[in-house]
Formats: sequence, structure tokens, C-alpha cells
Amino acid sequence: MASKRQEKWNNMARIALTLVIGALGGFIFALFRIPLHWMLGPAAALLLVGRFWKGALYWPVGIRNAALIPIGYTLGASMTAGTLVEMGRQLPVMLLATVLILLFSFLVSCLVARWTKIPLRSVVTGSIPGGLSQMLVLGEELDGVDATIVTFFQVMRLMGVVFLVPLIALSPFFSGGAEAGTGAESGQEAHWSVGLVWLYVIVTVAGAIIGRRIKLPTAYLLGPIIGTAALVMAGAPAPPLPAPLLDIAQIAMGAYLGVMLKPARIAEKGRAVLAAMATGLALILFSMASAFVLTVLHGVPYLTAFIALAPGGMDQMGILAREAHADLAVVTSYQMFRIFFILLVVPPVLKKWFAARWFRSIERWVMPSASIQKKGL
Repeated sequence: MASKRQEKWNNMARIALTLVIGALGGFIFALFRIPLHWMLGPAAALLLVGRFWKGALYWPVGIRNAALIPIGYTLGASMTAGTLVEMGRQLPVMLLATVLILLFSFLVSCLVARWTKIPLRSVVTGSIPGGLSQMLVLGEELDGVDATIVTFFQVMRLMGVVFLVPLIALSPFFSGGAEAGTGAESGQEAHWSVGLVWLYVIVTVAGAIIGRRIKLPTAYLLGPIIGTAALVMAGAPAPPLPAPLLDIAQIAMGAYLGVMLKPARIAEKGRAVLAAMATGLALILFSMASAFVLTVLHGVPYLTAFIALAPGGMDQMGILAREAHADLAVVTSYQMFRIFFILLVVPPVLKKWFAARWFRSIERWVMPSASIQKKGL
């Protein structure tokens, strides 16, 4: 009993230390006016400290999950009946954009696999721009896929998206003319009351719990989004959350990323490091190019289109969209569609591809020795 109590106090002390370091990193980034400072600052600070102070940091996933709930509310508040109509109108473009980025990632994976001699199916699975945890599970389920390589490529992609996309999207070149609308203008005129607070607390928390029970992807984000959107479309007002609450949520998200990502594990990997970085950068550049097409086809402002198509998680892109004053509804719609498409369609498709004769021919082209063996990092 005493040992468990001592372990509990040790974990609380490590959480407090992690929070202090993360908040300090956010404050430093704020002083230098770095975009998305309350998320990127903690992530960068904890990445750096964790590199030299092993075992001292701790940030439970439960805190990250709790932070996703207010973010989910903010994204859900932007979803109106008009938004659903617009989503239906843009559904073909959503499908096209998702399929194209998947095909592009497959093409890049072929080139990367030929260059590094890492098995193609491992590189393909590691390069898919889906949720990190979902892709890791998929990598464990597919035959002939090295989960370590999948983790490596997915983590490198996430690091690139977390740090590069905000710097690009919030740079003066792209955000010089801030977009005024966020898709939730009606919520800006509403005010909080005790009853309204309890209503949304109950609905968002219940949405997160139910989402987890029915195994929704990123349940603590999607559950509150769906619950909040349902209330908004039913006519309930959705006032904006206090800025300090969203800042705290960003710190919790940044702390989780900083503790989770461990660059020390991927150091000294030579060509594989460059390949993984190049893959992530190629996906970001492809998203930037695709955003121009979305702007031309539907008149979506370029900044909104870029964030909507960026190969990141919906939570990080949702925070970024809010900071950049992009259209939250459009960003949420495109990111949500890609997540569900990748989770529902991609796994069975990959299983069929990996068993197909044409795919094995590509594998032989990638590794001319014709002995397709697992190759570690």
C-alpha cells in the first residue's frame, strides 16, 4: 500500500514538473510571438528536456483526452445546418482530395522504399496521413509490416505537421489577410448561463464517453463535436469558450506531444531519417498545392483550404484553424472525412493490395534482389 501511495505521489510530482516546463515553453514562445505558442512551446520544451532528463517527465493520456473535449466543443459549435448542406455539396471534392493524397503518399512511398531498401508495405503504411494511434494499430494487423518502421514514419510526419504547418499557415505570407469568419458567427452573440454551461458539459462529456464505448476514432474529440453540433442544429446557442480555457487545452495537447515524441529513439538512423522527413514534407507540399484547387473549385479561402487538407490530426488542425481565424466548419469537415475514410476504407484496401500480383511486382522493383525481407531501421 505504501509503495502504491509513493508511486502516486511520484507521478503527481512528475506531472507538475511537466506542466511547469510546458507552460514555461509556451510563455517563451509567446514572448517571441511564435505561432500557436501554447501548443508548440510546451511540445518543443518537453522534447528538449526529455532528451537530456530521461524518466523525469510524465503526462497521462487522460489529461490529453480531457483537453480534447473543449476543442471538440469549439469545432462542433461551427457546425450548422447550412454547414451540412455545404458539406454535401463539397463531398465529391472531399473524396477526390482524400484519394489523391493517399495515391500521392503511395507514390512517394515507392520512391522512398527503393532509396532506403526498407520494405515497401511498411513504408506505405507508415506514410498514410491518418491518426497516429490508428495507423500503429493497422501496422500491427497487416502481414509483412514492421510496426517499428510504421511508428518511425508516423512520428516523423506528426512532428513535421505539428511544427511546420502552423509556421507556414500563420506566416505573414499566407495569413496577411486574416479570414474573419470561423463558421460560428451565431455563437459570438450568445452568452453563457449556468444552465447552458451544464448542458454542454453533460453533452460533451457524454459524447466523449459514448464515442469511446462505440470505438469512434479520436473519441474524446469526435464525440463532443457530434454532441455540440447536434445541439447547435437543434437551435441551442453556442457561446465561445473563454480564451484561458482553450490556452490550457493547448498546453495539455502540447505537453502530450512533447512527452510522446522521442527523437532520441530515431537519432543516428541515417538515410531513414531523411526519408521519413522528406515523406512528411512532400505530403505538406502536396496539401499546399491541392489547396489551390479547392480554392478555385469552391471559392474556399486558401488558408482554410490548406489547413483543411493538411496531413495532421483533426485536434491540432482545429486549434490551428481557430488561431488562424480560418473556417472551422470547413476544416472540421475535411479532416473528419479523411479520418473516417482512412479508418474504414484503407485497411481492407491495403490488405487486398498487399496480396495482389501487381503490388509484389512493385516490391521487386523497389528491392531488385527479389527477396522481400523485413529490413529494420
